[in-house]
Amino acid sequence: HGDGHLTDDIIIRVRDLKTAYGSHVVHEHLDLDIRRGEIIGVIGPSGCGKSVLLRAITGLKEPSAGSIEVFGKRLETLDPDERAAVERSWGVMFQDGALFSNLTVRENVMLGVKAKKDILDRYNELAMNYSDETAEEMAALQDQIDAEDLWDLDSQIDVAMEALRCPPDDADVETLSGGERRRVALCKLLLEAPDMLLLDEPTNHLDAETIAWLQKHLIEYK
Repeated sequence: HGDGHLTDDIIIRVRDLKTAYGSHVVHEHLDLDIRRGEIIGVIGPSGCGKSVLLRAITGLKEPSAGSIEVFGKRLETLDPDERAAVERSWGVMFQDGALFSNLTVRENVMLGVKAKKDILDRYNELAMNYSDETAEEMAALQDQIDAEDLWDLDSQIDVAMEALRCPPDDADVETLSGGERRRVALCKLLLEAPDMLLLDEPTNHLDAETIAWLQKHLIEYK
């Protein structure tokens, strides 16, 4: 990193990290800074510990030694509310592409935009029952919808699902292949638009055209 980076730009700081399974050491003396606006690729052969590193950074695997700081605080010292706030700001996708099996493809994707859909639904509810008492709330919601470009939310979802070649809206998640599950999980995550994406092999099972779309999307991602 260049000297021009400010310390407060660092989202995650990893220092002297060691991870191990029993006597097998996966990482040792590993330092890593992740800063706002950066795109970082972790590259290595299968089994070298890429997924283990992601799990350690997100607190899903306890490191054997070293420290992980998130927004200047050690991961293990976060209280439940702080931890929940961090998890809301991160978007994590591992190779299994976890989905809710009792929901359809479209319903799983819609979970990623639930907060945005709630804003639209509330605005529409107030618009249908307009009164002076709710005018201020309605104006605030309209400003939020304008700022987040939510008026055409459904078409944004359609574009993302088509670009990622997602299965049909009403498809049963339990019948999907591993590749199809990953596409749906990735679509949900990108629409959710968290502050930071941690993606484990996101291009697996994607064709060249879809990978090109994903690359463009990530380059433009804040």
